[in-house]
Amino acid sequence: MDSNKSRSYHRPVWDDNGRFHFELTPQPKGKNHVSVCLVPPEKVIPVIFIPGVMGSNLKNEGSEVWQFSFRSLKKWLFANAEKRKKLLDPKTTMVDDRGKIVNDGADGKKFPSRRKRGWGCAFYKSYGEALDRLQYLLSDDDILTDNYFRKEQLQTARQRFTGVRIGDEQAEQVLTEAETVHGHRFLYPLHVFGYNWLQSNADSAALLGTYIGEVLEDYQGRLAVNKVILVTHSMGGLVARHYSEIMNGQENILGIVHGVMPDLGSPAAYRRMKTGERGITGIIIGDNAEKLMPVLAQSPGPLQLLPGTAYGPGWLRVEGSGSRQSLPLNDPYQEIYLNKTDWLRLCEQDLLLDDTQTEWESYQDRIKIDARKFIEELNGKYHPQTWLFYGVSANNPSDAYLTWKERPALRPALRPALQLVPVMGYPEPSSPTYRYDAGKTFELISAGTPGDGTVPVTSIRTTSPHIRGVLATNIDHEGAFAVTPVDRSRSVYSDLSDALMFTVRSVIKIVQQVPAP
Repeated sequence: MDSNKSRSYHRPVWDDNGRFHFELTPQPKGKNHVSVCLVPPEKVIPVIFIPGVMGSNLKNEGSEVWQFSFRSLKKWLFANAEKRKKLLDPKTTMVDDRGKIVNDGADGKKFPSRRKRGWGCAFYKSYGEALDRLQYLLSDDDILTDNYFRKEQLQTARQRFTGVRIGDEQAEQVLTEAETVHGHRFLYPLHVFGYNWLQSNADSAALLGTYIGEVLEDYQGRLAVNKVILVTHSMGGLVARHYSEIMNGQENILGIVHGVMPDLGSPAAYRRMKTGERGITGIIIGDNAEKLMPVLAQSPGPLQLLPGTAYGPGWLRVEGSGSRQSLPLNDPYQEIYLNKTDWLRLCEQDLLLDDTQTEWESYQDRIKIDARKFIEELNGKYHPQTWLFYGVSANNPSDAYLTWKERPALRPALRPALQLVPVMGYPEPSSPTYRYDAGKTFELISAGTPGDGTVPVTSIRTTSPHIRGVLATNIDHEGAFAVTPVDRSRSVYSDLSDALMFTVRSVIKIVQQVPAP
């Protein structure tokens, strides 16, 4: 370098059209000055995040019904079954994009605002901070520019990931230096596809196709490739796969990263119908069958989370005095979901409200048409560039199977204190955990097997010619995309979860298909 030359570095300035220029100050000729313009990547590969069940904000007749706000959540504290069924009706609810957003202006003019990119659709408690961090990690090439203006040279997240192995994963999943360099040649605006998780995932998949078309149109002239990358959480993975593999959307998708996807369905869907939801979410959406069953029975989306045929037999067990039973033997739809007489059936007609016979017939159609067709048709089908992570911790007990376990008989005078559910005509009050049949009391017991607290390991298929990378890690279901690790002492980086690291790294692996601009 010529020591007689003065040198200045200039950052790119982005305009309203997503184009950049440089603002230079003229220098006298005699100063022999060199202005260095730091050219950023300019070709775009959009990344679209697809939330899970209960992960998109909903409204009904313009009013918030599912959003992380006091005004929304207070509606549920004292809501009875009738009100819940009315407010959470898939036919009258729609996506609400007015939710809270972290750092809306953080991306400047490089991309449209985060609200325009759909971030307001995402349920803030589950995704607010995660989306912000994910976008930061995908945009960490700014660090390379900033290094010209400071003495201490920092690494981008992708540079930190290079050569790093998470746990026992396969060596080919590790980023090489060349892959990292190639990944820095593109921009990755993060979008959110909010959808009505009460309606059929097939309907949501059709809307996803429309949304992908709109996103690609927004970046015409800037695209590195006329495709997007999808990042999904839980049920959002089923939406993405249905669009990709059943609706011929594969040609618009460069690759998919799935997080905690209930690939084969989960017995937890049965448990919710019979006992309500657990924890704080249960207080809101319904903590017993009387409150929650009328909502779920009318909602195709949650019903499509039930275990399909590929999950295998025997995940619903009955243990009584001197007897054992395991279902399904072959067909979970006929034996459990459409069963109208056995006390361990999925749906209680008497709890469906309104005209219960009409509601039962509609529920049957949802199982036969919406659930069965959707689940079985999707079995084993994946995009050719599929990457996925899932939870395997014993500290997040999950429902690989469920057991109706007989409890000791009680005197009739004590039964109301247990609040037994009415079964086969026994007029007992409702309860989230107990069943009473032919003089016997049964409690629904979770298996407590390893998983993420909702999806057990047995719900995940990890081998397929189309699955390129897999990470088994310690995460809980709702917080799968949490920013910080569950156990800092066992994570590769104490400030970043293995799941987020895997997600960003998988995006860069997927991008290797795209030629350098």
